[in-house]
Amino acid sequence: MERTYSPLLDLYLTYDQWKEEHQALSIRLRELGMLVSWHPGNYDYSAWDDHHREVRELFISFMQDWQKHLYCEQQTIFPLARSAICGGPIGPVAVLEQDGSIAVQFYESYLQATADGAASEEALRLLQQVLMIITEHFRVEDENIIPITDKLMEEIDYSGL
Repeated sequence: MERTYSPLLDLYLTYDQWKEEHQALSIRLRELGMLVSWHPGNYDYSAWDDHHREVRELFISFMQDWQKHLYCEQQTIFPLARSAICGGPIGPVAVLEQDGSIAVQFYESYLQATADGAASEEALRLLQQVLMIITEHFRVEDENIIPITDKLMEEIDYSGL
């Protein structure tokens, strides 16, 4: 018998790993947000450049990991959450899908601006916009997706699937 793809089984098998990644990314996001919020107050532009270089490495690493995480969410969690949470095209899952697209667009704008030689202040502004969008994305997941998926995992464990 050929095995068919089951988003529910895939979620069940990978949920603990996804949740650990989600928590680790959330911590990194908060740390990045605090780091980006620091602004050289003396308008020493070399300090802005140094600050941007420091933040850029952490930011790009975070974005690579977050995009992988987002892809997994789109494949396994969002399809199941869409049926468990009401709201349809204006519900939390639709918002999360849109947040992900918007964050990636701003990230690409950041990469293009830095490739074009944008000033550090402009690059940091774009970077901060990406982080703000992703912060909201995590908030919506924490308030809507995680409670539903936790409950679903408990029910599966209880039923002995």
